[in-house]
Amino acid sequence: MTVTQQILQHTVPAFYQLGMWRVQYLQSACCVCHSNPAVSKKEGLKFKPSFFSSIICQACHEGIHWQPDLLQHLISVENNNTLVNQLAQPLTLPIQSAAAHVSYIRAAIIAFKYKEQVDALPVLVHAIQQLPRPKGCHATNSVIVPTPTTSNRLRKRGYDPVSVLAYYLSKHWKIPLWHGVSRIDDVTSQQGLDRHERQANINNTFNINAKPPVTRLLLFDDVVTTGATLAAIASTMTRTFPDTKIRAYCVSHGK
Repeated sequence: MTVTQQILQHTVPAFYQLGMWRVQYLQSACCVCHSNPAVSKKEGLKFKPSFFSSIICQACHEGIHWQPDLLQHLISVENNNTLVNQLAQPLTLPIQSAAAHVSYIRAAIIAFKYKEQVDALPVLVHAIQQLPRPKGCHATNSVIVPTPTTSNRLRKRGYDPVSVLAYYLSKHWKIPLWHGVSRIDDVTSQQGLDRHERQANINNTFNINAKPPVTRLLLFDDVVTTGATLAAIASTMTRTFPDTKIRAYCVSHGK
């Protein structure tokens, strides 16, 4: 990966943060329903500012079921020792999403991920802020590991949406990012594949480029459908560094 590609992947361009500041400090309308408290008051309409955020109104916030049930995905950990493989207990990867992949969350992810519509970013940041920091995890014992993209996809898009979202998760949790995992090029996209096709396609897709600086790894992705991608990263990491403790998080879960 070239220096230019690393900058594109690991750095949040200034206009993303400027867009966030505009919404947080200058815009008074809800980013979802676009209701304006001043206009609503003038016209005698009800408008309830959100207790949770200046980004969306209370009604829109309450329209989403936040932190749905955990998704548990089996992790395949193979060893050269057949006896060890037979005795080993199956491992599961718990995946916590901020919300289901529905309503304005789904629309915001599609707009930001595939069209780079910056106006959708504040909604996704609001969703990220609904994820509480994992118990016992802090800046000195944990790192956030964003799901990496391929060099080819990064060149075509010119930006990495997962790294941008991970930046805001890092700010929210006050836990640093770690980009020690890379993705191999020339692998078919996961989009449109069923569960079995996704699992077969994603196996042996990731490389670990360095030893993790800590043992607690918090994997992160934007959308999780079956969990195959995050499980593949966890499997690769566990085979290389079996002492790591891994959990996974995402903005939304679903098709």
